[in-house]
Amino acid sequence: MVEVRLRPGVPGCVTVPLAIMTLGLVPLLMRKGERHFIARMDEEGFETRGGTRIAWSEVERVQRTVGKVQGMKMSDELVLYSRKGRASLPTWRTENADEALAFFQAHAPGETKP
Repeated sequence: MVEVRLRPGVPGCVTVPLAIMTLGLVPLLMRKGERHFIARMDEEGFETRGGTRIAWSEVERVQRTVGKVQGMKMSDELVLYSRKGRASLPTWRTENADEALAFFQAHAPGETKP
């Protein structure tokens, strides 16, 4: 089993003033935006941070998405599509990205590997 650990999306020196100015709305919206991120993966499948459990056999396709700004790579993630919805493995924010990618490559169905 692999636990996917995320780095903070926005530094605390930015988040705290925004949280104060918006009466706590910014941290709440940030967490809501992370609900589709994968929280943990095991032999049977994976679970998103929102609590949705998806089996490896239910994954219909995987798409690698790389975001660039002026030629500089800003984000890199694997987006997984299934009947239950969309999930993503954000390697740009994952502390243990190499471990998570290796586990994903070993367990994802062969026809869905990016």
